[in-house]
Amino acid sequence: RVIEALDCPVMHDDQHGTAIVVLAAREGAVTVQDRDLHQLRVVISGAGAAGVACANILLAAGIADVTVLDSKGIV
Repeated sequence: RVIEALDCPVMHDDQHGTAIVVLAAREGAVTVQDRDLHQLRVVISGAGAAGVACANILLAAGIADVTVLDSKGIV
């Protein structure tokens, strides 16, 4: 509703901010370790707003093997 009510970009820092930092860290790690992006396996501990946003941005960046966990196990 906030996005619809305002005429400016709206950013949810828990979601977007964390996901952007994770994506930047992934870029750095792949570069330093000289690894292939498509062979990475990622596990995210926490399926809240930030965890889901991180999973979405990593999937969009080309990582196909992303596992998300919550307190009950694999989501």
